[in-house]
Amino acid sequence: MTDALTIAASALQAQQINLGVIANNVANAETPGYKPQQTTFIPMNPGIAAGPVIASADASVDIGSELVNLILAKSAYAAAAKIVSASNEMTHTLLNSI
Repeated sequence: MTDALTIAASALQAQQINLGVIANNVANAETPGYKPQQTTFIPMNPGIAAGPVIASADASVDIGSELVNLILAKSAYAAAAKIVSASNEMTHTLLNSI
């Protein structure tokens, strides 16, 4: 169960960084010369990590793409939070049966 929590915690941290990058892109959408950034993800054993934040090849921020990225990040964050919740329930059930 610790592996599940480790994986979920790493996913939560990676998506938190990703949400910050998306928010930064939206906040600077109208800033002249601003190039959007994107988060890279690095698979770990176990889990995932947010790698370097790189500048996108796009010349400007596409709000539609950023909203899609936001929805994907939200779904990934919610899935990782559900893993933490399920692991907590399993631990609670196990401890109650002892």
